[in-house]
Amino acid sequence: MVEATADSAAALGMICLEIAPAYMSEAEASPILALYAEEIGLRLDDVLARRRYAITGDRRCLKRLGLRP
Repeated sequence: MVEATADSAAALGMICLEIAPAYMSEAEASPILALYAEEIGLRLDDVLARRRYAITGDRRCLKRLGLRP
């Protein structure tokens, strides 16, 4: 279950990186990803956490989703 959640977070994070590439700061990416978050029914903070996970691969980014590192 934990692996499946991490895998889905990574997949969504990769989509976020297509929308707002890693060279963009979180402040620059937030307005763009806010529209995407609203469209898919997630909070912006959760979408940003998945984007951070896709950038770093560090599961601590997913702590807010209930996953332990």
